[in-house]
Amino acid sequence: MSNLTVTHEAPLELIKQHPALAVDLFRAVTGTALADGLDVRLGPNSLNEFGPMEFRVDTTVIVSDPVTRDPVLVILIEPQGRSDKAKNFSWPAYVALARKAVNCENAVLIVVCPDSAAAEKCRKMISTGHPGFDLWPIVIDPDHAPGSEGASPYLLLFLACLPALDIESEEGARRVLNAIRDTGASEDERKTLTAIILVRASESARSLLEGLMSTMEWKSDFIESYVEQGLAQGREQGLEQGLEQGLEQGLEQGLEQGIEQGRIRGKREDLLKVLDLRQLRPTKEQRAQVDACTDFAQLDAWFERSLTVATAAEVFTD
Repeated sequence: MSNLTVTHEAPLELIKQHPALAVDLFRAVTGTALADGLDVRLGPNSLNEFGPMEFRVDTTVIVSDPVTRDPVLVILIEPQGRSDKAKNFSWPAYVALARKAVNCENAVLIVVCPDSAAAEKCRKMISTGHPGFDLWPIVIDPDHAPGSEGASPYLLLFLACLPALDIESEEGARRVLNAIRDTGASEDERKTLTAIILVRASESARSLLEGLMSTMEWKSDFIESYVEQGLAQGREQGLEQGLEQGLEQGLEQGLEQGIEQGRIRGKREDLLKVLDLRQLRPTKEQRAQVDACTDFAQLDAWFERSLTVATAAEVFTD
């Protein structure tokens, strides 16, 4: 169940972090030309304001005119996993309700299917019974995905998560690391992108990626930058402690403690981020256990387990 969740959620997490990726996918799978410079943002997931039942789409992206702010397109992103019977009723409703909710004439549904066999079922036409009102879901799966040639950095990462890009080869792994660097994302966002890719990667691909990240070519992007960020946080905390404890002795001791606290805090954040990304759903007690832990080696061991185990309980076996 855990691996299935990661398979479905990793590509969608990229869209939530970078909504313009949905526009790239729309252009690629429909061949429709959209003007550059459009305003793209995430929209509400809940559509039940406009209906008597609970209708909740996974991800909504609203594309608007940058001048008038009028919506020109609503893109609904759904993962596979819903039963055939349920989607036959919910997916047409999503499109109709989204048009009403955003007051936009154009709404499309894109289904992300890491499983090509399941994609064929999702691709079947859904008849509503009204003449001419039938829904043909747009389905993206490993066998029917946009090409990687000339793909934007986020689209390339999406293909790697689908998976429609071989990252077990050195060429593919290098393309993914370059894509993370080329996104221009902040340090925290790049850490999230790296965690998404490592969680989604196979064991061999993860080993290859981690090995490349430690080389001189990418070390400054994936290792040293995180260390420097932790050092900066540590220096800031250390300076505050040093002023309180005394200029000479306190500064030295505060710097050391601050640097270590920065490393520990960063590892806690990385661990909880992976748990949430993989939807392992740690309990309040387990989250409190992470927050209370001051042993970097223990946090690191939990982090390594969180990448592969099936439940949160397995992370905290010790």
